[in-house]
Amino acid sequence: MALQSVDVIPHDIDILTDKKGALAIQKELTEFTQESVAYKKSDLFKSWFGTFLINDIKVEVMGDLSTRATIDDDWGTPVKFESVKYLIHNGMKIPVQLLEEEYKAYVKMGRLEKANKIKSCLQGETLEA
Repeated sequence: MALQSVDVIPHDIDILTDKKGALAIQKELTEFTQESVAYKKSDLFKSWFGTFLINDIKVEVMGDLSTRATIDDDWGTPVKFESVKYLIHNGMKIPVQLLEEEYKAYVKMGRLEKANKIKSCLQGETLEA
């Protein structure tokens, strides 16, 4: 979100992928592993999850992430990757989830403060013809 000008201070890097991608990242980043990628489930989240520490930056990998707002809700379908755009940052082409999708996800999770920051950013965008 920070790369897309949302008013947030990043504390880590989140990488959303599928199970296969999460396990491939684990293999490539073995030396930086804090928590190995494994299937994890809490009341509100489930995914193939692992954490890495690279140059004092925490990186969280989530494969086939599904969420729900409350424990009484059904699990949503895993995050899809059709709604991405690419940004160029420091010469790198980086895929990021569309802010509209981020907004929906944060509303669904009940994280309204962050959802409102995303909404403010979206309302400030100029539309291209």
